[in-house]
Amino acid sequence: PASYSRNARQQLLDVTIHMPSAQVDYTHPLDDQRRWGAGVKTDLLVTPGTADYSVQPTVGADFVRQEAGSYRYHYWQVIPQAYGTYQYKSGLWEYQAGLRAEYTGLQAQVLPTGSASQRIFNVFPSATVVRTLPHDQRLQLSYSRRLNRPNFLQIVALPIYSDARNYVVGNPDLRPEYVHVAELGHQIAWQATTLNTTLFGRFASQSIQSLRTIDTMATRLSGQPDLITRTSYANFGNTASYGLELSLTQPVTNWWKLTANGSYYRNQVASFTGDGTRANFTGTAYLLNTFSPTNTLAVQLSGNYRAPLVVPQGRLLAVYGVDVALRQRLFRDRAALTLRVSDVFNTRRQYTQLAADGLATDIQTKYETRVG
Repeated sequence: PASYSRNARQQLLDVTIHMPSAQVDYTHPLDDQRRWGAGVKTDLLVTPGTADYSVQPTVGADFVRQEAGSYRYHYWQVIPQAYGTYQYKSGLWEYQAGLRAEYTGLQAQVLPTGSASQRIFNVFPSATVVRTLPHDQRLQLSYSRRLNRPNFLQIVALPIYSDARNYVVGNPDLRPEYVHVAELGHQIAWQATTLNTTLFGRFASQSIQSLRTIDTMATRLSGQPDLITRTSYANFGNTASYGLELSLTQPVTNWWKLTANGSYYRNQVASFTGDGTRANFTGTAYLLNTFSPTNTLAVQLSGNYRAPLVVPQGRLLAVYGVDVALRQRLFRDRAALTLRVSDVFNTRRQYTQLAADGLATDIQTKYETRVG
């Protein structure tokens, strides 16, 4: 109501998630060189919940629930799967082929706005060929078809407000994105050192993207000069990434071991403006130092970095942080004392720069990442 327009408001979310799962696998060796396996699995997700919108009639008074703007929802999703693999080894060659069939059924109901349902059947093949080379080397070529499934908050049409002018809402028509992954990898080991090099390509269709726009109707109805923005999800074009990954394990001394991995690749997404694609070269880096100053004390110091990444409406800026952990074994390994501190310098935060018609947005998101 207009009389409440300048008073405090709140939205209380009550979410319960049930995730039972059942799985049975069977492996049958045919001989020393061949084996096959099969399995079935069922995943179930059930989540009922409420989102109650309340306002404060006067300063200091109790919040009063408003029927308009309050919702109840119920979401369930069942995913039965059946899969099989066949492995064969002949001399220096190894082969593996697999096939997984999967059915997705879901029902999303939001009261009082409506309901939606999906029924999707998919088949996912995979294949790997490995060649053993001289001097402890391996060459591997693999292909698989995968999917990234949206979570229930991306599907349920439940508006969740971060403040009075910005909200996020799911899209009942959102479908999974399908990904083709091809990799050519090489591994070499000498003494205690291991180096893995992988050329990869990942190509997604029906790509799931987060899109932010102005809600013109809500802006008009609010009667306020400020814009109201809406963030939702859509299957927005295709994406592609292809490049190089490296992973190295290297002892530096008898008390210091180094593990490093990183990637450098081209990232390409569909442009929100409809004028083709947006692309950039980006990458990741991770460094883990493991120290053993005494026979019973282990210290781990790690850092990670993700370079800027383009998205359909803009870009995500770099994210980085440092973690540390210590483990002291006690009483001849009968006990251990562990201390961990994540994001020691409190640097992990997400900066996002987005643009749409009549809208330019700079967002800084900071969660509680420094935790001991």
